Amino acid sequence: MKTEISIENIKSELIKSCVSYNAKSFIPFLMSNNVLTGMPNKTRFYSFFKYMVNCTKQCSEGQLTYKIEHEEIQNNQISYYLNFYDKIHKYSRLSIEIKETKDNIYLDTLPF
Repeated sequence: MKTEISIENIKSELIKSCVSYNAKSFIPFLMSNNVLTGMPNKTRFYSFFKYMVNCTKQCSEGQLTYKIEHEEIQNNQISYYLNFYDKIHKYSRLSIEIKETKDNIYLDTLPF
């Protein structure tokens, strides 16, 4: 059953699932009514998200940290990239495009 969870809780759990390399923990939040994805459906999004998290785990050194980058506010919508970095690489190991409004959050996983 799909439910509504606050945008802040969704973002928090997304970050937690990425830094712990545990994509499965994000499933209940992904299924919320106020989560939209760039994929045809949430199952496809999860499949690619899980793949990207696993790839990040394989190619990263140490604990991941995150930064919110390229933040823009337009027409009551905040757009930004949630980028995850490890301790040695210059470029992000995982990048997620996020667009949020008062009621919804849009997620899209960017390829390497």
